[in-house]
Amino acid sequence: MLKALADENRLEIVRHLASQAKPCGSKEVVPSCSAVLALSQPTFSHHMKQLVAADIVSEEKTGKSKFYSLNRKRLNQIGINVDKI
Repeated sequence: MLKALADENRLEIVRHLASQAKPCGSKEVVPSCSAVLALSQPTFSHHMKQLVAADIVSEEKTGKSKFYSLNRKRLNQIGINVDKI
């Protein structure tokens, strides 16, 4: 889990998700994060898969859409305060 957060791009994605009040749809997350981080869509998707695999981000599929939310409970369990990232 900590290895996934060691990458600066993934850490920025986590910060972005932490600032959201509700789960973000893939149509919202990809354009906003890709633009801020200057990442291509495939690179961004790679980082999201890493975050989901590490259980840092939860992914919920609804039809063709994906919704992402930060797994705050899991991060708190290992002593990471999301509000201070």
